[in-house]
Order: sequence, then structure tokens, then C-alpha cells
Amino acid sequence: MDIDIKKQREAQENARKLLAKEEQQRAERRLLKLVLDLENGNSEVLLNDEFMGKLPELISVYSATGNRDRVKKLFEQLGDCACSENPNVRERAVMALSLCMGGLNREEHRDLIDVITGILLRWLRAETLFLSVCGIVCKQLQENGIRMFEEGLWKECGVLLEIFYQIQSGVNEKSNAIRSIVGRSQEAMATDYVLEELTIVCLRGRGERRQYAEQILVHLGRKAAIHLLETLLNCQEKEDRLRLVGLIPATGYAAVPVLKEYLQKKLPWYGIRNIILMITAMDDENLIPLIMPCLSHEDIRIQQQVIDCINEVAVTNPGGYLLAALPVVDDNLKAGLISHLGKLGGLEVVDAFLDLLARRDTFSPNVRDELLESLAIHVRLSDSIRAVNLLTMLLEERSVKYDPQVDPVSRAARNSLHILQPRFSKKELPKQSVNLEPEPPDDNVSFDNDPSVKNPALRQVQMINEEVAVLLGKGQVADASELLYKKCIEAAEEKRFEAAEMLRDRILEVDPNALAEVIKAGERIEEERSSSVTTSHISIWQDLYDSLTTDEFNALYEALKSREYDTGTIIVEQGANSPLLYFINSGQARLTCWRGQDEVFLKKVGPGEIIGTTPFFDVSIWTVALTAIGTTKIHVLEREVFLELIEQFPGIESCLINYCSKAETVPKLLKMSGEDRRQYPRFPVSLLVKHTLLDEYGNASMRSFNGEIVDISCGGFSFFIKISRKENARLLLGRGIKTNITVKGIEPIDTKGVIVAVRFQGQGEAEYSVHVQLDEIIGQDIVKHIIGRS
Repeated sequence: MDIDIKKQREAQENARKLLAKEEQQRAERRLLKLVLDLENGNSEVLLNDEFMGKLPELISVYSATGNRDRVKKLFEQLGDCACSENPNVRERAVMALSLCMGGLNREEHRDLIDVITGILLRWLRAETLFLSVCGIVCKQLQENGIRMFEEGLWKECGVLLEIFYQIQSGVNEKSNAIRSIVGRSQEAMATDYVLEELTIVCLRGRGERRQYAEQILVHLGRKAAIHLLETLLNCQEKEDRLRLVGLIPATGYAAVPVLKEYLQKKLPWYGIRNIILMITAMDDENLIPLIMPCLSHEDIRIQQQVIDCINEVAVTNPGGYLLAALPVVDDNLKAGLISHLGKLGGLEVVDAFLDLLARRDTFSPNVRDELLESLAIHVRLSDSIRAVNLLTMLLEERSVKYDPQVDPVSRAARNSLHILQPRFSKKELPKQSVNLEPEPPDDNVSFDNDPSVKNPALRQVQMINEEVAVLLGKGQVADASELLYKKCIEAAEEKRFEAAEMLRDRILEVDPNALAEVIKAGERIEEERSSSVTTSHISIWQDLYDSLTTDEFNALYEALKSREYDTGTIIVEQGANSPLLYFINSGQARLTCWRGQDEVFLKKVGPGEIIGTTPFFDVSIWTVALTAIGTTKIHVLEREVFLELIEQFPGIESCLINYCSKAETVPKLLKMSGEDRRQYPRFPVSLLVKHTLLDEYGNASMRSFNGEIVDISCGGFSFFIKISRKENARLLLGRGIKTNITVKGIEPIDTKGVIVAVRFQGQGEAEYSVHVQLDEIIGQDIVKHIIGRS
């Protein structure tokens, strides 16, 4: 009986196994049929839960048994299903791909994972609905992207991130839910390690690797923008800064909130300047309001950068932004704004000019006249009696200090009143306490009896007036007016502003109907004038100014004095004791030196060059001469002003010395020309002598001092002396000196000469070498005797 029960149980167990085997075989047949159906394009099989559960295992089996081609074919079919119009099919297809990728080992099946990654990226790019699988898929893509980066597959990683970037930035429109999930995955890929390595390659790498690094960085979104901006703020190399300034805007609108946030922080001036440059590079007028508060920044360089951004980016409303800037920017920038706004025109602009003219007492003295003249010209288009009142008051104020006939501001105001007054009735016009009558037009204007005829501008205008007189004699008023306008524009373009203004005023005298030409000429003069001063100056010397803080920049900028030289004017002579530093802003100058009676040309210098480094920082006379070629505009820094400056801002000294040392060319030019060689060879000696300084009349002072001559030639010598301060050493420069040289075997020698240089030796606390050029040479035999006895 027990045996029967045991056999019965065995039979039942065998039956169950047989049934299970048959069921497994039926399941395998069903699965194979479903696979075949899928391969044949039947996407409905994806709705079968059994198929979805078994597919990852089947893929693993196929992959392990070498049936990879069939696996790839299945993936391609799933990819087609992921593009189905049926959202349920799309979701199931993507889920199947996600499950399959999760079941594959990357080390063994990298090619299959790459295939799935490509399919999922195509789906993500095209999907419009938020599906439940979005989060899982983006997480898998994020992990694959990091692995690609670590394995050096930067090109492939860049493709993945570009799709993330397009979705997150809105270029590829998606629902907020999808954008949020993609944004989280994008940000998760921006690890500190990844950002650091990419930045290093961007700045130091070459070729394709740098290109791929840049592409990945700009597609990593907000965290990349923050990292790049922090790197920029701490960057010391100019080339690196320029590259970073270009990269950050490329991150797109992910950078906007970052830039806005950093503008609220207390950044150094150059940090703010770089952010404005980046906003300019993004070329979106809607971003201009972000930087408008910077117009009131204390650093004029920041204000100028905002104005440049407005001029470059604003399209629909440039006038509105510039009008907002006009009352708040530094007075040095107002002239350029007035010129620009004047070209835009409009009653709102003219009213702003009148408001500014009413606040004329607040103008900075160094640009006051320039602003007043420009405003007096541009308010001519006003339809308000207020313009007449303000110009009349301006004329009265100017008449107290200046001759109204030669004062450019008075001339501009008077001419504008001639245009404005006829528009208003006599009741509206103010009582006039100054003579506003125009000078009677004279067809044959002459400057022969004017003592200022030596002025080049007057001579130029006189020559043109001779041509005008001929035309007027023939009754050709329009031709005369056209000639004056043409010559006026030419003078403005050549920066001959005084002549241009005279010609502009002459147009209205010749032809009272040429109001439009007069206004256009005035605007062109102001445009040329403003473009030639502040903006270009800051641009030319940007490398120097970039090394200064805001306070240092403002102090140095205010310390510079503007000078203008006409053609042939000697700016500085060789041999001059003149510790001035010349910053050339526009025009050109000839650098020469004298060799006996012959002048030797060294170089033509132009904008951006500094001349005078050695006389300024060392104690030396000028070894070269500087002569203007054409109209040359220069900023000059005086030594005394510089010393006062560095007491308050000591950092300026090292910055200026470093900049000048890189730009200094005079010693090299003298060496190339042979002018650094002495006329007579010098020889080392060690000889104690007695010196006496001479006064300006050549008389010896009562006090003598001893010194040691360390070298001598037929034409001069040098000796060491201790001096407590460099500025005291500078007092010796150019002084006459008498020296008594006593050597055994010859009569004592009394020499006279001039101290041409005093140089710090850096050996003792205050040891200087004093270099003397003798009035009369010493004979060679005597020099040889001195050398032999020393």
C-alpha cells in the first residue's frame, strides 16, 4: 500500500513537471511568436505584460549566445514603436528599451547600450507628452552621459547634452514636467570634477578636444555658468578671460539668472564690466534693464560699457535707454550721449537736453564748455519758449567772463537764438540784456587786421572764405553754402574742431535758409569730438586701466591733463629736464635724436604708445625729441601730480611701472640707431675728487662735497654719491657742476659740466651714480694718465 502511494506521488510529480515543461514550452512559443510579431511590425504585442516581463531576459540570452544582430533588429523595431502615434505604445516601447538597458552589462554589451541610448535620445527629442517612464529614462541617460565623459567619449557625451540643453532651454518645446526632469539630469551631470576638467581643457587644450569641451560646458546649464563666472572673476590671464567671457553667454538663458544674481553682489569693477560684456554678447534687448542700474556706478568704465551695450543691442527703443542714461552718467560721457541722442531726435530728447542745460552749474569744469556748446546747438529743434529763456540766460552768464564774439559757447547760443526767436511772439520773448544781433554778413570777410590770424584754424577758414566770396559774387548762394558744409565736415573728420565750428557758423551767415545743413554739421562735429576723447581713450589704454581698482582708475584719469599739438610743434626737446609721461591718444608724432648737427629719425609713434618712461621714473634728461605730425592729442602725467597720487593710491605706481616697462621702446631704438654708444670710450677708475655745484649763472656755490669717480672718458665721467630721497636726486638733474681732479704727475684739472642722469644703484640704502657731461673734452693723454694713476 505504501508502495502504491509512493508511486502515485511520483506519477503526480512527473505529471506536474511534464505540465510545467509543456507550459514553459508553450510560453516560449508564445514569446517567440510575440517576438516575431514585433519584428513584423505588430506593436500591439507591447501591451502584453508577459512579453514585457520576459523581453529583458530574452535579450540577455540572445546577447550571450551570439545572436546580437537579432537583438539590434528588435531594438530598431522598439525604436519605431517609440515613435508611434499611440501614446500607450510609445510608453510601452520606451519602457521595454529602458528595461533591456538595465539588464545589460556595460562592460560586455557597450555597443547594445549605445544603440538603446541613441534610440531613447531620438524619442526624448520627439516626445510631446509627459509619460511615466520619463524620469527613469532621463536618469539612465544621465548615468550613461557621465560614463561617456569618464571614458573620453566627449563627442558622444556632447550629443546627449545638446538634447538636454535644447529641452531645458526651451529651444525644443516640451511640457514643464519634462523640462524639469531633464533639467535635473542636466544639472546632475555638472559635477565639480567634470566642470573643472572641462574648464582646464577649454583654456589649455587644443584641437577637437577643446572644441568638444566647450560644447559640453555650454550645454551643462546653470551650474556651468556659475563655475565659469567664478573662474572668470579669479582669472589673471587676459587671454583666458576673453575666452571665458565668450563661453558664458553661449550657455544661453541658463546664464541670465546667474548674471543677474552676480550683479547684485559686491564685485570688483572688472567683474561687473565682464558681466555687461556677456549680456552684450547675448544680443537680447530684453536683458538691457538688468544692467541699467550700473549707469550710476562710480567707475566711468562701467558706465561706458553699459552705453556701448545699449548702442549695440537696443533696436526698438535705444533712445529710451540713452535718455535714462543721460542725467546719471559721468559728465565726461555726456557729450557722446548728446550727439547720439541728437541724431535720434524727437521732442522728448530736446526736453531732456533742456533739463540738462538747466542744471549746467553742476557740470564738471573740464568738460563744461564742451557740454554747453553741444546743448546750445541741439536745442535748436525745441518748440518751447524755455529754450529761448535758457539760452538767453546762458549768454548773459558767459558775457561776464568771455568775449561773446570769440567764445564758442556764446556763438552757438547766439546762432540757436536766431533760429528759435522767430517761432515765438514778442510777448513771449524774454527781455534781452545782451546783444543777440548776428554779425552782418560780409561777402568779402577778411581776417587781415585780426591779431589772431596766426591761429591755424583762422588761416584755414580765411582761405575757404576766399572761395566763398567768389561764389557769392556770382550770386551762387546755394553753391557757397554747399562748399562751406563740405569743408566743415572734412574739418570735423580731421579733428580740426575749431575750424569746423567757424565754418558751421559761416553757413547760416551765407544762407539763412540752410538750417538743416547747420544742424547736421553741428551733430557731425559733436559726433567726431565725442568719439575722439573719452571712449577711445579708455579703449586705447584698457590694458593699463584693467590693472587698476575703481578708485585708482578714477584718480589716475583725473590726474591726466589733455594737450593738443599742431603739425610741427615740438612736444619735448632732446636734453630737456622734463619729468612728464606722455600718453598718445590720437594722431602721430616723430621720435628723433640728434647726432651732432644731424637729426636721426627713430620711429613714428601713435595711439596707445607711452613716451617719457626714463625721464619720468628715473632721474634723467630726455635723450630723444618728440614732434607732432598732424594734430596730435596727448594726455600728460606730471611727476609732481604723480607723487601726490601715489601717496593716496600706492598701488598705481607698480601698475604704471609694469605697463611702461612692457611698452618702453626708446632704449632699443637708440641701440639700433647707434646713439646709445658714447662718442668717447669710458674706462673704470677709482678716484676721489672734490665737486662743487654751480648756480644758474655758472657761479660756484660755497659748499663742496667729495665723491668717487668710478668711470671716465674724454667727454665725461660718473661718480657715486649717497642721497636720501629720489626726489632730492632729481634736483641735481641739469645742474652745472665743477670738479677738481688731482692726480700725481700732472697739474690739477678743473672741469665744468652738466649732470645729465642720476641713477639708483640698488646697492646701498640710497646710493646713486651721477653722470656728468663735460663742457670741454679732456685730452686723451690726460685721461690715460688718470687711468694709470687711479
